[in-house]
Amino acid sequence: MTTTTGYEEGKFQPRESGWLSLVDRSIFVRATILAIIIGSILTLINQSGSVFGNEPVEILQVILVFGLPFGVVTISQIAGLRRAYLDSVGHSAPATPERVMATAVSHGIPARAVLIGLAFGSLNAGLVLADVLLRSGDFAAVSVVSLGQAFVLPLLFAELSQVISYRRYRYRAAGA
Repeated sequence: MTTTTGYEEGKFQPRESGWLSLVDRSIFVRATILAIIIGSILTLINQSGSVFGNEPVEILQVILVFGLPFGVVTISQIAGLRRAYLDSVGHSAPATPERVMATAVSHGIPARAVLIGLAFGSLNAGLVLADVLLRSGDFAAVSVVSLGQAFVLPLLFAELSQVISYRRYRYRAAGA
């Protein structure tokens, strides 16, 4: 049996009490689509020699560039929806539209983006470091660009996903 939330039906209020009822299939569909797009782009950038040449494919990196964006976007969308729901229930944020940058720097979004970025960046960096150490045994073989990318990209994806989810829920709910 599939339950739908008011969010899907255009009412923008959960049937059950609590923000968790806002989580639905569309979150996972959007996260999957974004993970495919982001993962494909990062694979082309990071492993162009494997894609267009004769270099071996680094399987762990391929898994990470698809899996981590999925996780970051999923958690960020849920966090953005949760905050929007809590703001609309508590009326702590205006129902009138605000500028995108105002949303991006408020509602606790930057702090959650940093936490999500650090968590996923640490996981990513740890796996990359372990992989490089197991293959070469030398820390010097670790790419600084890969480590930077491991933290910066999850932070950016977390910020953008939360802003979009927050605004989607908040302003559609205000219009309903």
